[in-house]
Amino acid sequence: MRRAFVLLAVAALAAVIFAQGQGNQLLANYNKALSDAKSLSTNYKIIPVGGTPSEVTVELAKPNMAKIDTSSELIVADGTTITTYNKAEKAYFKKPQTDADLKALFKSDDLGLWAGFFNSKAISTTGTAKSLGTKNRKGMTLNVVEAWADAKGRKTVTFYLNSQDGVVRQAEIAINDQGVKDTTVIDTKTLTLGGDASKDLFAFKAPEGSKEVSWEEMNSAKWFYNLDEAKAFAAKTGKKIFVDFMATWCGPCKLLDRDVFQKEDWKKMSKYVVFCKIDVDQQPSVMQAYNVEAMPTQMVLTADGAVLATKVGYANPSDFYSFLNGALGI
Repeated sequence: MRRAFVLLAVAALAAVIFAQGQGNQLLANYNKALSDAKSLSTNYKIIPVGGTPSEVTVELAKPNMAKIDTSSELIVADGTTITTYNKAEKAYFKKPQTDADLKALFKSDDLGLWAGFFNSKAISTTGTAKSLGTKNRKGMTLNVVEAWADAKGRKTVTFYLNSQDGVVRQAEIAINDQGVKDTTVIDTKTLTLGGDASKDLFAFKAPEGSKEVSWEEMNSAKWFYNLDEAKAFAAKTGKKIFVDFMATWCGPCKLLDRDVFQKEDWKKMSKYVVFCKIDVDQQPSVMQAYNVEAMPTQMVLTADGAVLATKVGYANPSDFYSFLNGALGI
């Protein structure tokens, strides 16, 4: 009986190791397919479970051109300049394009699916990825790979990869942290990989009635993802800095973003503070410099980075604004 149990345990372990190896290989193939492609064109839906769906169109071309069209903004990178157009305000801002700025466009969960087009190391191919077999959807055979996005499994991404070209057609991003459960589905409507893309596609044409604005005007209610840039902007504008230390696997971080940062009242706070968001997994040195140990942690800083006030955790909007207004003295 003991021998049979041991043999079963060894067989189960071997199956897990095989599934992980296969999953890692499928993600490696996905990375390579994106990295090798000359162009990519896709239109997809972002469907938050229990929330309002939205639609995104992405056009990419080698070596460094991108066009990202969402319900709120249009971003065009033509290889030398990145132009961001705010649809609600009918205003756009231009800045010189850098490789770092181009890669930074793909920070969100949905756009991160295409980050491998410009960054061959964008998607991890080691660790906790495992193959879940195949599924048939939309007339396609899809290889299913589940991967942990953090070491404790608080965020998982399930990729549905086309068996023909190895590229994602659907994805599910699930967060289960501190009692908060949040799931978002990404569903491509169209996807074309490869081929020549016209440079005209990446030429920004200002919509009729729009206006070009300064860097300060365009960024007054925008998030910075680099603390040094936020400090420079705060020094120019005479404002303090609000920093949200967060992680993509953090449940309460999702609630804070949904309940506070997505509301119109939050934009009004740009009168007093520069908004800065630090992903602790991407910028551990900043987290350590400010002794951050739990997420979310919110801080109010001076323009030179000195801490004025700190709050750990998130309860509700009222509690959050009580902290922030007290820190700002308003």
